[in-house]
Amino acid sequence: MDIKTIYEGMLPYQNKRLTEGGGASAARSSGKSGISGSSSSDKVTLSDDVKLYAQAVSDAKNAPDVRASKVAELKARVESGEYQPDSKKIAEKLLLSEADFL
Repeated sequence: MDIKTIYEGMLPYQNKRLTEGGGASAARSSGKSGISGSSSSDKVTLSDDVKLYAQAVSDAKNAPDVRASKVAELKARVESGEYQPDSKKIAEKLLLSEADFL
């Protein structure tokens, strides 16, 4: 999805000037905002959870899509007949993962 398409309809609003309290140019020249309660020293602080989430997203994007060595190992085991999946364990894991969504 291209985020630009979401904001394209909002472009006319980007060029609007503040008219309250003398306008944006007056606010810039005086160092004060045209809207009461705002200041030029506003800052954003991210919680540790957000930082952890951002790191997880970054790590996921940089991780390889396929673990070639694991795929080759499983393929060899399937071809040799050595790989026998336990259907009960598979069903149990599926049910446990679904329980997390409830």
